Amino acid sequence: MDLPPQVATELNGLVQTMVGMQYLTMAEIPMIPRRQETFHVAVYAPLTQATFTPDVVLVRGTVKQLMLLAEAAQAAGIAGGGATMGRPTCAVLPESLQSGHTATSFGCIGNRVYTGLGDDEGYYAIPGAKVADVVRKLAIITEANRQLEKFHRARAGTPS
Repeated sequence: MDLPPQVATELNGLVQTMVGMQYLTMAEIPMIPRRQETFHVAVYAPLTQATFTPDVVLVRGTVKQLMLLAEAAQAAGIAGGGATMGRPTCAVLPESLQSGHTATSFGCIGNRVYTGLGDDEGYYAIPGAKVADVVRKLAIITEANRQLEKFHRARAGTPS
């Protein structure tokens, strides 16, 4: 997106600092997923309160919660095939938007500082047009996991 000059200068300075720390390399920058279309406006809202159809839904959850979503997305045929992303967290949004599939992020340190993301949490991005499909599969996957947990605990001899 086109940034105001002051913001572009600040971003460039941050990138140069990260390169100087060897946190990332200049060669990595062009590979970071980014929005290709002209950016006009962003509207954020809890999904249950949204008065619009979202382009992408970002879910924050524990690893177990994200596992269930990933299994539901796989069952719905929209699971992303890429690696879980680390830095930058914000790239998970264009990755999902452009691929039409889900994308996962562990959350980078900047995101963790600004959002308070817990050490046991991460993000899962779902294309907005596919959320209903994932939700339908999620009920099935959650129940199957509940039953499978009982089976595996009994087999392992561990209490529920």
